[in-house]
Amino acid sequence: MYRIGIIGTENTHALTFAKLINLPNEKTGKLLYPDAKVVGVYGPDLESATRIVEEANAEFIAASADNFFGKVDAMIITCRKGSLHAQYAMPFIQKGIPCFIDKPFTVDREEAVKLIEEAKKRNVPLSGGSGCKLAYDVTLLQNEVEQMVKANTMITGSVSFPADPDSEYDGFYFYSPHLVEMALTIFGFDVESVVAFEKNKSRICLFRYKNYDITLNFTKDAKQYTGIIYGQEKNVVRNIDISFIFKQEVEHYIHMLRTGEMPQSYEELVKPVSVINAIEQAIQTGKETKVQ
Repeated sequence: MYRIGIIGTENTHALTFAKLINLPNEKTGKLLYPDAKVVGVYGPDLESATRIVEEANAEFIAASADNFFGKVDAMIITCRKGSLHAQYAMPFIQKGIPCFIDKPFTVDREEAVKLIEEAKKRNVPLSGGSGCKLAYDVTLLQNEVEQMVKANTMITGSVSFPADPDSEYDGFYFYSPHLVEMALTIFGFDVESVVAFEKNKSRICLFRYKNYDITLNFTKDAKQYTGIIYGQEKNVVRNIDISFIFKQEVEHYIHMLRTGEMPQSYEELVKPVSVINAIEQAIQTGKETKVQ
């Protein structure tokens, strides 16, 4: 049995993950993951922590993050503020405990690099980031780009998703990982530099690749998300449905616990942080900014 702890109960993701893991499937009456259970949670918001215990059958509310040691085999770090992720995840990685670290992986590239250096040193598998990259429509768009690139017919593309530069949860870092990670999944992780502009609290960002550029539209308060690919032979337009991403995230995470196989490489976990850092710098300086 994989005993799992959750830190960050104030995030609605925590209850969703706990229910998917702990509760029987409504149609079959069977557990999706009989070899895994969310056993404990840590707030520090007591109300949300209590709700997970009551509604998802977790066993205890930890008095502190340290209280998990000896009681869990794996962790989910899902604080609404990504600036807290590194400080909570590092002690578990140092103990050899696999972690899912929700979006944003971190808000600082140096913190992200330190986490993966420690994980590599101790051979600890990690997963996380935005679940939006797992949406079926994102996979279909990714396949279209791969085919166009092979045929040398790719011209450009665009993806939209909301983000609020003034969010109380670390500002732009709170929601921007969704769009950044979808774009990287669809068009490739080898983006070299970014250009960014802000108006009316929405941002337009240019991702510059070696052979093409694409645009990201961080559309504040928008309710619909869209991906577009422009090619010489055809254009592809898809509205992006993110309805089932939580189940997919849990599926990837449990598979990682069972096999040790990471859904993404360590470098792919860090790249979105590097990109968002570059976007923030581009906004502040008004200049094209290289992605580290």
